[in-house]
Amino acid sequence: MPISRSRLTLMLAMLVAVTPLAIDMYLPAMQLMATDLNAPIHHVELSISGYLFGFALGQIGGGTLSDRWGRKPAVTLGLLIFSVTSLALTHVESVDALLVLRVVQAFGGGIAVVNSSAIVRDLYSGNEMARVLSMIAMVMLIAPLVAPLLGALVTETLGWRVIFLTLAVYAGMVGVLFLWRVPESRARPTDGKRPRMFAAYLHVFRHRVAMTYVLVLSFSFSGMFAFITAAPFAYLEYFEVSPTLFPVLFGANIITMMFCGRINMRLLNQYGPDCLLLVGLSLQSIAGLGLVIVSVWDAGLGMMVVLNMLFVGSLGLVAANATTGCLHFFPEMSASANAVIGVVEFLMGALVGLIWTQLHDHTLVPMASVMAACACLGLLSLLSMRKIFPHSNDESISLTTCIKR
Repeated sequence: MPISRSRLTLMLAMLVAVTPLAIDMYLPAMQLMATDLNAPIHHVELSISGYLFGFALGQIGGGTLSDRWGRKPAVTLGLLIFSVTSLALTHVESVDALLVLRVVQAFGGGIAVVNSSAIVRDLYSGNEMARVLSMIAMVMLIAPLVAPLLGALVTETLGWRVIFLTLAVYAGMVGVLFLWRVPESRARPTDGKRPRMFAAYLHVFRHRVAMTYVLVLSFSFSGMFAFITAAPFAYLEYFEVSPTLFPVLFGANIITMMFCGRINMRLLNQYGPDCLLLVGLSLQSIAGLGLVIVSVWDAGLGMMVVLNMLFVGSLGLVAANATTGCLHFFPEMSASANAVIGVVEFLMGALVGLIWTQLHDHTLVPMASVMAACACLGLLSLLSMRKIFPHSNDESISLTTCIKR
């Protein structure tokens, strides 16, 4: 039975929301978790990098499984792994166990979530695909907006372990709804053949223009992951804000991203995705450089919050447009292409988180410097597309036209 675009958007947003819920919901509880597990807070923060690493690995298997056997089997398997591991996380007694189980939990999440953009690519293309992805992103952003608030409430009333029980219940609910309401969108190959294992990945990695979009998106998201990893230290320890205020400051970034995503949807009626991608990366780079200045001068919490809002919010102009640019070239293997995006994006995010922990000197300078470097590298990667592929006839690149305007 066909599904309406609005209902599909809601279901895919609920699926994608698994990741921000799993990452953001336990941020306010990190200090308490560190105390209970008898570990420094930056060791607990490593579980974020562990999640990103496991999520990347999950997308490798999930993309191939999805393109071979269908979207619904992959989503079901991934959510089952995620839910069972979340239940196991309610009983961890050491930070080592936390790190291992978070990797396994993320592995399941990666298998499931990699199908979201693939389903959109199955059904839409071009500006319409970018518009639908933006709609999904806007609905999905409710999750990171409420996740820290919900996490703080659960931690104060029931304890931090209930956070992982909540994640298990949510994943199970999404799995049941997905099986019930979302039809299979993967078309059966007309020749009866399915793509060979990892052959699709190799094809994507060899596509230089598509991989440029992947790098652009990965650098941009890595800057946000650096902020997420460092946020508990920056707000809870450095500025000594209360656990109750932390979700408000964190949520301000999400509201800004939702606002930029809404603007992106409207501007897609007049401009191509590449133009808006360039604007988003430029804003993010400006915010990143501003964060470096503010952190060196120690200009205070207010300026830090505003610049973080601009930095994270600019992803509303980056994510859907960069994803569209990459998936445009792979209509027959969209799940595998989306898996490559996720693998590079989350592995780079995990690496950036580890870099921050190594540079951590109890000031805000390492966080700001890593964020600024990621944003500037993303912008330079996009601009390099004009120089490397100035006369591409078979690659639908509109960036040159955008820059000339």
